[in-house]
Amino acid sequence: MAKTRKQETLSVVLAALFTALIAVLAQIPPTTHEFPITLQTFAIALCGYTLSVKYSLFSIVSYILLGAVGAPVFSGFCGGLHHITGPAGGFILAFPVFVFLCAFSQRFKSDWLKIALSLGGMALMYVVGVLYFSFITKNPLWTAVIMYSPVFLKDVISSVLALYLSKIIRKRISKVK
Repeated sequence: MAKTRKQETLSVVLAALFTALIAVLAQIPPTTHEFPITLQTFAIALCGYTLSVKYSLFSIVSYILLGAVGAPVFSGFCGGLHHITGPAGGFILAFPVFVFLCAFSQRFKSDWLKIALSLGGMALMYVVGVLYFSFITKNPLWTAVIMYSPVFLKDVISSVLALYLSKIIRKRISKVK
């Protein structure tokens, strides 16, 4: 189905807004430790649940590229390639998988299936992130798993809340189209 120019423009603008939202929520709450606990995952899930696969990926890749070239979009108002190669870099590199599965889940009616796909993407993100953290920091794997376990629970709750908020946003966006 061909999109009109207005729909295409709206999609690009929304993708840019979600890139900005991810950058803003990466700062909340302020963090100073090696594994930031922020609302970034909530923003990524919301982006995926709200936008199409194409525009969700556009948004998250834009976010990663902005951070890689030094824009202060990563947690703690940081930027630079060294954050991607640093301890939390595995999570950043796995964001596209997570957002893809959240966006792909929109093809299904069942909220349970949407949540399952989101949690699958999140699980993959955590596997990559924890393995990467363990490798970079030379910490035993179990240490990384223990460190990130509480954050995972927060992200599961965030992802479910993002699904329900996205329904409100999508309904309002459909009125604009």
